[in-house]
Amino acid sequence: MGIVLILVSSFFFTLSSMFGKIVTSTTNMSGILSAFFRFSIGAILMFAYIMFKGKSFKSDNMKPMILRGIFNSLAMITFSLGFQYTTITNTNMLHMSYPVFVVLFAPYFTKEKIKKSSYLYLTIIMLGSYIVANPSFGHINIGDFFAFLSAVVGAFSILYLTIASRDNESYLIVFYVMLVGTLVNLPLVLRDFATFEMAGLLPALLSGICGVLGQIFITLGYRYVDSATGSMVANSRIVMGAILGYIFLDETIDLRIIIGMVLIIGALVGLSGYFSKDRKEAVE
Repeated sequence: MGIVLILVSSFFFTLSSMFGKIVTSTTNMSGILSAFFRFSIGAILMFAYIMFKGKSFKSDNMKPMILRGIFNSLAMITFSLGFQYTTITNTNMLHMSYPVFVVLFAPYFTKEKIKKSSYLYLTIIMLGSYIVANPSFGHINIGDFFAFLSAVVGAFSILYLTIASRDNESYLIVFYVMLVGTLVNLPLVLRDFATFEMAGLLPALLSGICGVLGQIFITLGYRYVDSATGSMVANSRIVMGAILGYIFLDETIDLRIIIGMVLIIGALVGLSGYFSKDRKEAVE
């Protein structure tokens, strides 16, 4: 059940980036508009849920939730700029390298220890990312740069989520993430609203709705699977991005992309601990 839910969430997240790409390729509006719709729709839905359930908006430890919201907003902004200037294949693939930075920064934020084997997987992921981005000293694709930057910033978002989860309920974290995201993104989309093109309304709305659905399904999915399995299944987003980009956006998939994809997915699965001895013994 959990695996199916996470697969569905990955599909919605991929669709969100695809519809966002349609906005930027068919209008003069920015990819950040899609991020704004995701946060604003999510904030409205979560507000309605809290009011309907009669839950509290108060928190005993607001700081990590606000920081989680700020870094999540910045991650979505850079992610949106990523698919605006490069393919959704590259954007999803480079963004999904964020576990590298979670592992590297975790000892300083959550006091978690890094296994020696993790460094090997991190090296492989970085190699795969380099192959995908294929940078040159004369020209660096700005979209690939933003996609990679979204992974770095997204890692801080995950770390503050871990800290926020210690003192706050999930519904409260999601609400404030959506609220902060709306406020952070609003000034950045004022120009888009001032010169709004109706051709981008439907795909922008669909991008936002799919992003919210992706968040809902992944939250439900992790109730039924361990984090290692969940992380492995979530990597399907890389493949889905490549397939949808190829079918609907005429994006190319060459040998270089395939090699990078295999390296990143394989290393992410290993980094998640899915094949570790301790996990196998726990399952048995």
